[in-house]
Amino acid sequence: MRIVLWLVAAFAAIYGGYWVVGSRALMAGAEATLAEMRAAGLADYGTISLAGFPSRFDVTLTEPELTSVDGAVAWSAPELHVHALSYKPHHVIATLPAQQTLRLGRETVAVTSEELNASAVFGLDPSLPLDHAQAVGRRLDLRSDFGWGFAAEEARAAIREGSDPLTQEVGVELTGLTLSGLPADLITTGGALPDRGERAYLDARIELDRPLDRFAATEPMRIRAADIRSLALEWGPVRLAGRGVLTISAGGEPEGRLDLSVENWRAALKLVTALGLVRTETAPTVERALESLALLSGNAERLSMPLVFRGGRMSLGPVPLGPAPRY
Repeated sequence: MRIVLWLVAAFAAIYGGYWVVGSRALMAGAEATLAEMRAAGLADYGTISLAGFPSRFDVTLTEPELTSVDGAVAWSAPELHVHALSYKPHHVIATLPAQQTLRLGRETVAVTSEELNASAVFGLDPSLPLDHAQAVGRRLDLRSDFGWGFAAEEARAAIREGSDPLTQEVGVELTGLTLSGLPADLITTGGALPDRGERAYLDARIELDRPLDRFAATEPMRIRAADIRSLALEWGPVRLAGRGVLTISAGGEPEGRLDLSVENWRAALKLVTALGLVRTETAPTVERALESLALLSGNAERLSMPLVFRGGRMSLGPVPLGPAPRY
């Protein structure tokens, strides 16, 4: 019995020593990284502390701020909690606060949530390559000072490394969607669609120009291509589905096509007519033309058309839409 007690005491002492050494290394690394990012104008914070002895590393940052390399996007919050099991420090769990702030250019978006957690597993390499990560949120609400609002009852997102370090598998799902402010006023114009939707979904494989690792915080990263395997939006009577492949040129111009399918497309036509994008007097002619296209697929209520990006322009089927967005 005495030998067992001695073994337990020895193990506890060794494990406690490991936690002390590990916690010091973790704090030194975190402080060095934050100092480097602060010097580059990419991050700031109030205080940093560590607890969790002996089984966890619990890091708390007060008043954290993060800014993208180009300065176009910034995030801040009152505090941030990051946890990791001491025997598995490469698996990190973050608990995000109920109130956060996003800055998108000159626009500020207040983000509130009932619950928002994220976890990530990194490779056992000094560069800390991302193996996979996921985030789950409930009662997610975004309010912009530009007069729009968006809410989701539940939000899920996941990313994992694909066949090589430059390829990432991405999935996003939002349910219980609600618009408010200007977008709600637009989409409900003329009673075309409700201000609530059921589901938005994305399943894609993206190709990056550099690996997604710890250096991504300080070095620019661009998407070179996207294989959109499934895109879906369920909003009132309208059901939108799509898939396709896009490449992004060095100048940020998308090239490729998305094959889109819209069920109950007449409701969508009613919306664009109410918004003035289609003149009321020509709407019946447009409807007959679209119905003829829909009948080619054998279903008058389902319209299938390609969204094509070519030479800096985009078009929906035979209809030119103008300049394509640049990335």
